[in-house]
Amino acid sequence: MFVRFISIFLLGLLTNISLSHAGDFKPLKGQTAVRVCADAYNLPYSNKKLEGFDNKIAALIGEELGIPVEYYWFPQRIGFGRNTIKKVDPKTGRFLCDLAMSIPAGPGRYLTTKPYFSSIDTMVYRSGEGYELNKISDIAKLKEQGKKLKIGLFDRAIETEALLANGLADQIEYYQFMPGDTKVYAGRLVEDELAKGNVDVVFLWGPIASYYAQHSDVPMTVVPLNELGEDYVFSFAMGGRKQDKAWRDLLNDIMEARKDDITAIMSDYKLPSIANVEKAEHKRKLAYTVVDGKVDHKTYVGWRLFNSTCFVCHGKNATGTERAPNLVEKLAKMSAYKFRKKVLGRYFGLVNFDDPESRMAYLGEQVGDEQAAQFKMPTWDDDPNIRAHVDDLYAYLKARADGVLGEGRPEKLEE
Repeated sequence: MFVRFISIFLLGLLTNISLSHAGDFKPLKGQTAVRVCADAYNLPYSNKKLEGFDNKIAALIGEELGIPVEYYWFPQRIGFGRNTIKKVDPKTGRFLCDLAMSIPAGPGRYLTTKPYFSSIDTMVYRSGEGYELNKISDIAKLKEQGKKLKIGLFDRAIETEALLANGLADQIEYYQFMPGDTKVYAGRLVEDELAKGNVDVVFLWGPIASYYAQHSDVPMTVVPLNELGEDYVFSFAMGGRKQDKAWRDLLNDIMEARKDDITAIMSDYKLPSIANVEKAEHKRKLAYTVVDGKVDHKTYVGWRLFNSTCFVCHGKNATGTERAPNLVEKLAKMSAYKFRKKVLGRYFGLVNFDDPESRMAYLGEQVGDEQAAQFKMPTWDDDPNIRAHVDDLYAYLKARADGVLGEGRPEKLEE
């Protein structure tokens, strides 16, 4: 993999950027350049000719700090961070670069700034061919009418499931997303395959699709796949090393001061609109299955575990005693994670059940000496047989708390 270090001194100002904020900020101690990690063949983000929006935003940062921008070129794919921003040059003892652009916003391998753009996947097709596509299902409708469009799709694309669900498997031409040649770019699906007629419609990440569609000699229509929903709108930020908080804060301040300029830069690249993205519907996955009073195996195991162990403190129907609370009420708003953490933590705080004498004395008070002699209370956190079934216990108690399962022994569903 060919890697080359090149320094590019940007002493002039971008003609379309305001000068009003220039010099408002100062470099960090010892900082002599904005050292950017970037891909040399990755438009619309970056390239060696500095034509990408990330190149222009990096220049803006350099302008604001009054220092040049230097680039360390490396393909932005698997291993990018490990081989750039986190890698030390053995000759100088310094990291190869300090700033990565277009990094997924939020927690991850980088310390990220606030986002500076968001987008979604798109559907792109040649304009003026007698049909209109607004949703994935429109391709299936054309198929029913006898027109089978050839679909260009990268392997593991998020649209794959929807295309298969619409019965379009036989129309898909799959392409390798990360071939060995680092100069082969994602936009080739539009610029080459779609423009030349090798395929009729492609699915591609919004910024890339829009850029190559607007630069194509063949008229293209770009449709944001807002039908995918809010979960598929992804935001991107600038990224630095986890320890470089002062650098992150400085970048955020510059981004805020130059937000209008950044917006102007991004608007030139005509990212697809996400104004009408469909609302996401998140249905809570139930921990249990209850049908006509009958329960699945997991919930039944939970009932059995409760009635062999927990009932002593919490009562026969889990409604509480003087010693322990009402679990039907407690679990009304308790997550499985919180329940597990509580149960495997200080669950038996009032009585030391690990001490045989204390355990037997308490059990004798609750159920009588004869039953207590036959009862062995386990240590929940240490007993693998009990620990493995905490989720089953949660399923039973949650079903009770949600009001879908009554008191008493439930019947099991047929498997």
